[in-house]
Amino acid sequence: MQMQGMSGGSYHGTLSASDFNLTNETQKAIFLHDLKHLAAAPLEGSQAAEHFWYGVITLLVLYTAFSTGLATSTALVREASYLQWSPRWLQIPPMGSLWLIAAYFSFLLGLEFNNNHAPGAMYWQLLGTRAGWLATAQIPLLVALAGKFNLIGLFCGVSNYTRLNLYHRWVARGLLLLSTLHFACQNHGWDVYEISRLEWTTDSCPITGIAAYAFVLWMNLTTLAPFRSLCYELFVIQHLITFFSFIIAISYHLQTGTEPSTQRYIYVSAAIWIVTMLVRFCWVGYTNAARPGHARLEAMAGGATRVCITAHPLRRWSPGAHILLSLPRLAWPLSTHPATILSTPTSHHGDLILILKARTGFTDRLLRTARRTAAELSSPQSEAPLADEHAAVNRHPSAYRAWIDGPYPSTVPDLSSFDSVLLIAGGTGVTFTLSQLLHLAHLPRQEIGLLRHVTFIWVVRERQCLSWIQQELREVLQQQQQQQQQQQGGAFHLHVKLFITRDTTTTEWAEEAEGEKEDAPIETPTDSPQAGGDTYGSEKPAVCPAAAADQLLLTMPGVSVRTGRPTFDAYIEAAVLQANGEVAVACCGPSALTVAVRQSVVRVSDGLGVSKGSGLPGVMLHVENSA
Repeated sequence: MQMQGMSGGSYHGTLSASDFNLTNETQKAIFLHDLKHLAAAPLEGSQAAEHFWYGVITLLVLYTAFSTGLATSTALVREASYLQWSPRWLQIPPMGSLWLIAAYFSFLLGLEFNNNHAPGAMYWQLLGTRAGWLATAQIPLLVALAGKFNLIGLFCGVSNYTRLNLYHRWVARGLLLLSTLHFACQNHGWDVYEISRLEWTTDSCPITGIAAYAFVLWMNLTTLAPFRSLCYELFVIQHLITFFSFIIAISYHLQTGTEPSTQRYIYVSAAIWIVTMLVRFCWVGYTNAARPGHARLEAMAGGATRVCITAHPLRRWSPGAHILLSLPRLAWPLSTHPATILSTPTSHHGDLILILKARTGFTDRLLRTARRTAAELSSPQSEAPLADEHAAVNRHPSAYRAWIDGPYPSTVPDLSSFDSVLLIAGGTGVTFTLSQLLHLAHLPRQEIGLLRHVTFIWVVRERQCLSWIQQELREVLQQQQQQQQQQQGGAFHLHVKLFITRDTTTTEWAEEAEGEKEDAPIETPTDSPQAGGDTYGSEKPAVCPAAAADQLLLTMPGVSVRTGRPTFDAYIEAAVLQANGEVAVACCGPSALTVAVRQSVVRVSDGLGVSKGSGLPGVMLHVENSA
């Protein structure tokens, strides 16, 4: 036995409780001290943390080096990766993400419990110490996955930070799990030898640890989907406050503990955060100070606000990209709101067009402001048609200065390289799919490639929501008709399917437009929502009569307006059966819709034997997070 008293130092060798008289308070204090200062503890803990980061770096390097090859070689299993189940009260990731998350937690638990053969009192102490080191090693990864200017995304070529935000939340849950193991293992080891009370009364380290643990637990609870959706702005503010409080608490905990060297992970986390924030704010300040944008707000039917930003600093952006928008007159200057850009650089005179559904906070203030200024906007000068919208915004006295952070591009592949494309959206998710459609429509024919068919499906709650994009859809349809007439069928075939789920004003039905029946090669024979058994389609769609405002849109060839929830199996199956090349399905909207699309793609691919020797082309699915 090595009797070091209370003077410090490390205990070398095997610690056994039988060597101490634990009924004696002095002997008990010495035993506790030696247990907390085992020489093997920091060595094993540091080694486990380093092995974790070796694994992370290896994964990033392999992904960066072989991402294209892996995408090709895993075409046979991507069907299973698309599958997702998600109840309304909980957001469960798709199978592809679940595989990576499961591998992450398996790796953590393997590092925690593997090769721990310490006897007696050392067993629980070494487990707790190892869990503490691993938990601290998660913090740099947590910070690296959180930023808008994302170092991991930059390294791996994943330009859309929202794709990595899912893993940011699961790393936080990994941190919570390891923190729980750290506390539970050490406290259980102390309880076995009845020294827990002595530790809590003589050392401040457990108190600071409980404080840090409370912040981690609160961060994980408030990042659950129901809490985030209550008020996103409030969530962001409290999340930042809680995180900085956690960093302070964990720093005190590590400093007062037996292994202050673990603080190097805190220093690395701080460096990552400072660098990413400096780069982001310098870039946003530089671009907006030189050419700040001006935003005009327009209240639209269905509780949405159309934002037109002109004189903005952006010159190029990819279809489906989104920005973080700040209007200092309507919100806290540092608060931003994500919004997908509906327009493209070649449409709308190069202006940024956004559609934001009013919920709480910033979006609600936008709609109320737009309605309050409706009297001013109703003057003949401000009621300019879309073609004069650029000039109308510039001369309108109530335009708001807009600060733009972005654009942040989507990770969707180039859809013009596919034979057939299905664009599926729900609600304001149409901003993503419409930007893709506008991009395809404005491409020169020689750049369209193999694209032959595009089906545009949009699901809304009320018929009045159709006015959000009515003008854009009409222009695209007219342009496609003209190109087909001039180039004798050179343009792709476009079919627009509009579904209204809560139309209480319709009492009678109208027939489909004759033009859609004449040239709809990917239309299914029955066009029934029950085909394929898609659970998303719970009502039978029926074509509804158009209001006077959208009569022109409805009567155009290739357009149908229906009531009820659509099913997607029949549309996807018809696209696969008539395609000469790969089919792309791009989706954006509420989770119920995206889950239904995922399940439909898997059912159709499995039923037709896609990529399983049937000779039918594959189906590429891209699901965009709605912004």
